[in-house]
Amino acid sequence: MKSVFISYKYEDKPWKERIEELAKNRRLGDDITITGESEDVRQGGNKAIKNHLGPKIRGASTILVLVGNDTHNSNGVDYEIQFAKSHRKKVVPARIPDTQGGLPDKIRDKDVVAFEPEAIARAIE
Repeated sequence: MKSVFISYKYEDKPWKERIEELAKNRRLGDDITITGESEDVRQGGNKAIKNHLGPKIRGASTILVLVGNDTHNSNGVDYEIQFAKSHRKKVVPARIPDTQGGLPDKIRDKDVVAFEPEAIARAIE
């Protein structure tokens, strides 16, 4: 079973939930498990974020970064990408529909996939 960690700016949570729905309905493949934050730990500071998310990222095979209008300004997303890359995880950026924001600096060299089930499924294979 493939585990995919969803990295996103908290304000884009409806799009994370859409990915979870697609996975539940097997639109992203037959053996996909979605992981990510299970609670908003931002108020606890960087240490709380790292303690909560580190094990989830380590357990994932791929990190799917949802790119919206303000993702490039998110310290949390930057941390998740850096942590994932340091653990040699595959990082896949997916563009949230109708958004224009730039990619986070650490993944500017990556090709962005469309927010479509088939495109995401191919990218996370």
